[in-house]
Amino acid sequence: MKRTSRVAGYSVPLAVGVVLAGSGVAVAQQSAADVANVRTGTGISALQGIKKTLSPAEQKQSSQLVVEKRLRADRTLAAQLPDYRTGLPVTQAGTVAVDIAGTAGAAIAKAVRAAGGTVQSTSSNGSVRAQLPLNAVDRIAARGDVRQVQPATQAMTWNEPDAQRQQLAKKAVAAVQVSEGDKTHGADTARTQYGVNGTGVKVCVLSDGVNSLKKSQDAGELPAVDVLPGQAGSGDEGTAMLEIVHDLAPGATLGFATAFTSESSFADNIRALRTTGKCTVIVDDVAYFDESPFQDTQVAQAVNDVTAAGALYFSSAGNSGNLTDGTSGYYEGDFRSSGTTLPGVTGTPHDFDPGSGVQTADPLSPGSLGRPVTLFWSDPWGHSTSDYDLFLLNASGSVVASSANPQNGSQNPYESLTVPTSGSGYRVAVVKYNGADRFFALNVIRGRFVDSGSLKGFSTAGVTSGHSAAAAAFSVAAAPAATAFGRPLETGDPANPAGPYPGLFTSASKWERFTSDGQRHLFYNADGTELTPGNVSSTGGATRAKPDLTAADGVATSVTGFQPFYGTSAAAPHAAAIAALLLSGKPSATPAEVRTALVSSAIDLGAPGFDAVTGNGVIMAGPALAALGVPKK
Repeated sequence: MKRTSRVAGYSVPLAVGVVLAGSGVAVAQQSAADVANVRTGTGISALQGIKKTLSPAEQKQSSQLVVEKRLRADRTLAAQLPDYRTGLPVTQAGTVAVDIAGTAGAAIAKAVRAAGGTVQSTSSNGSVRAQLPLNAVDRIAARGDVRQVQPATQAMTWNEPDAQRQQLAKKAVAAVQVSEGDKTHGADTARTQYGVNGTGVKVCVLSDGVNSLKKSQDAGELPAVDVLPGQAGSGDEGTAMLEIVHDLAPGATLGFATAFTSESSFADNIRALRTTGKCTVIVDDVAYFDESPFQDTQVAQAVNDVTAAGALYFSSAGNSGNLTDGTSGYYEGDFRSSGTTLPGVTGTPHDFDPGSGVQTADPLSPGSLGRPVTLFWSDPWGHSTSDYDLFLLNASGSVVASSANPQNGSQNPYESLTVPTSGSGYRVAVVKYNGADRFFALNVIRGRFVDSGSLKGFSTAGVTSGHSAAAAAFSVAAAPAATAFGRPLETGDPANPAGPYPGLFTSASKWERFTSDGQRHLFYNADGTELTPGNVSSTGGATRAKPDLTAADGVATSVTGFQPFYGTSAAAPHAAAIAALLLSGKPSATPAEVRTALVSSAIDLGAPGFDAVTGNGVIMAGPALAALGVPKK
């Protein structure tokens, strides 16, 4: 699923004198586009002018909601922006899906219903997801128990579809599908040699849904699964993950809950799987786009709670690429003033060029079409006093999309937009509207920054973030078990690596070119206090060594659409299942002992020692059991 932000259909040529690529100072020019420049520049000014006239209720809302309401109510503004589209999905009935953050969920839900809305879920932290009439947003936001109203935050899983391989797999489906990771991780041999199969351990999965659960059970692929009441979700990635766990740890008890109802519900379900579900090992493959890279927010805090209570937690590192393979669509660094402006745009663009030149935009690859783009900066979550904006430009330097939420002390340091699904030559600009220079993270999710014409693409390592990077979580990278991923990630890419099946992983094994890299730079404790008081720049904060481990993907399941199953979504359940084998072999083992056994016995891949792509290496069942001190039979 993709989060959609507003996409502007107008064009704003860059102001004379602004240099987007190279160095030096541009020479003033006159062109036929000057008239359009004035017209659309005025429109952009009108949009940013909205920030100066926000009501108290609008201060709590995303810019998408505010602009959509004003465009519908203000004909003058609409005339200034005749082609402007916020990208907000408003139904024919005039309603919009929203997440309402507050302190009194029951009271807010009652108010939503009174306003003609429909409540979809409420969470323990007082948040509500609802379908709300657009004309009632101000009324709800004005409530004292409401902190924020924003378009419903979307999530995605880290499955990497390969239609060609799936079609081939359908031609030869065996009676029972067994993950090739069972052999490549040596789990099949370890079960026999050590007499372990996961008995006594409960492994629980969080993903989209388990639509085909009964079908898998009827086919002998899965045993009974304890699904949290009302939390079966929709989709089948959860079913595929459960099959992987069962293949490697067939004696383990299984559980499931969806992560897709809402972000708050995801956090609630993590805790519920540990408390009421009694899960020993928990694994997910989900990311919400607004999970902060710089602070443990609500989902990461839930992971912290269950790991503190003794659970082992595994999560997909992501499929957003890595700097080593040139597949990164991520950039982080200290804000650096370009000393320039964009037409009609208040604020200063960041200079991406670390040298003497000035480049105010980072160009996107052709494969970035339709991808979400997110921007975070190093202010505390929910208390941002520095205001940054995000702009998408086309090849001629015209602004085609933007995200400009207000940040004045009570909002999140976050902006997002979506690249159009057609066109070319897009690039992203980060503008400091006001406030202090901050460290920031810019991510085109599953896209790339690349050289384009005179523009250089600037990327960095470090895309793995959110709850996968929680301190005690295992963030899991992916390496192919068998057949290589069948399609190029982008046109012109080299072939993807194949795995060792039916052999074992070795130090010569390769990782997936799409697997996300670390490390994770943080600046705040979960409560918003600074890790290094007074320094939230690149020289401050702390670094977490993520990802932790690597496991198999590209494996067989019986689930339609996951034949084979690629992505770190498939890797994480392999790692979780091996942890279950360890716990069944030594039930008294502490989480710290299991971690030490998994990490110390992992086969090193890539650069010697820990590396930012594969972590400590690929885990192996037998060596990990031996490292934990489990005797052979």
